[in-house]
Amino acid sequence: MENIDRKTAKVEKRKFKRFKVKDLSFALLKSVSYEELGEIVDISKGGIAFQYFVGENQIKKAVELDIILAGNGFHMKKIPCKTISDFEIIDEIYFSHLKMRRHSIKFGELDNNQISELDYFIKHHTISEAQTI
Repeated sequence: MENIDRKTAKVEKRKFKRFKVKDLSFALLKSVSYEELGEIVDISKGGIAFQYFVGENQIKKAVELDIILAGNGFHMKKIPCKTISDFEIIDEIYFSHLKMRRHSIKFGELDNNQISELDYFIKHHTISEAQTI
């Protein structure tokens, strides 16, 4: 079911509510030949968005993802996933020679253990519903 954001008149097509992460958390995206680490921006039961600095390589086709909570020991591994979008963030705060990107990922089919871990993460390590971009 589609929801309409009254402020922007955009149609929201997401199935699940997104939540801002309150604790320093990272996403480790893996492809066949490269890994990409970034800070999680928001998460839902259906996917995740994270920001990362562009290195020498860039992932073209994601295979799986890990979620890592800094200083906590929480590490959700081998989450099947698919890239939805990956775009450059234009922000004057960052140095001009460093490029920041935002990667949006849709989770694949999760097993029961992964669903439980994801539910735990959302319940205990998020603070509020994320705003639509």
